[in-house]
Amino acid sequence: MSFVSALFIFVAIVAITAILFGGWVIVSIVRLLVGGVTTLFAPSRAQAAPQLPAMQGMALPALDAVKCSNSGCRASNPADAKFCRRCGHGLPAAHRVQVRRAAVW
Repeated sequence: MSFVSALFIFVAIVAITAILFGGWVIVSIVRLLVGGVTTLFAPSRAQAAPQLPAMQGMALPALDAVKCSNSGCRASNPADAKFCRRCGHGLPAAHRVQVRRAAVW
């Protein structure tokens, strides 16, 4: 009798696992299909978020940047960087201006 009950429990566990896995596969396939259909019929990003009329044709403000002095790199780095972000070469020391900052209450 012990063998029969152990076999029944084993078959029940395998059946429950197969049902859960099958459900997961079906849900994954449905999500994939729904994502594909919504991508096909969704408006493009350019149509979805138009630019404001005041911002069209305006260039972004240029940030202070330092070019790497390594001839093989020449990457643009922030003005306060000590080393190049791309190659790690030391950057020339910029003229530092000491600024006093005070808390305003």
